[in-house]
Amino acid sequence: MSLAEAAKPAPPSSTIRSYAMIGIVFYAFGLVLNEIGNGLTQLWLVPYADTISALGFVIALYTAALAGLGTRLTVLIGLIYGIGIFYVSEPDATYVASGLKISSYNTTHFVGLGLIGFTMILLIALAFYLTRAKSGHRTLLKQDPGSTS
Repeated sequence: MSLAEAAKPAPPSSTIRSYAMIGIVFYAFGLVLNEIGNGLTQLWLVPYADTISALGFVIALYTAALAGLGTRLTVLIGLIYGIGIFYVSEPDATYVASGLKISSYNTTHFVGLGLIGFTMILLIALAFYLTRAKSGHRTLLKQDPGSTS
């Protein structure tokens, strides 16, 4: 990477916020497709839905990184998302063998969805927080101690 590339100005906050909204829309669309695929036993739909949801997560992660998210927090969010994916996608026998089974299959699945949803909300909230409009510090006008007004 050259110095000219490293010195590129950051995109405006409205662009970053637009990317964040695109990520959450992709994630929600994939989640709805996944529930339709599982609920109506249209199992051919599920891999596409999972791919769209993962793309939404990647866009949200990219957005948060553009907004200035630190590496440690990125790794922590990735770990939480990975645990959520484990609980959502693995069969029940895997939980039992690993000793990480929470309760029934449905409860475990919902815990995984909750973890994934939490990371998505956290990423979008961080992207919006890091691109907020910062108001300048207002300095109080100093009044002359001898004046009456």
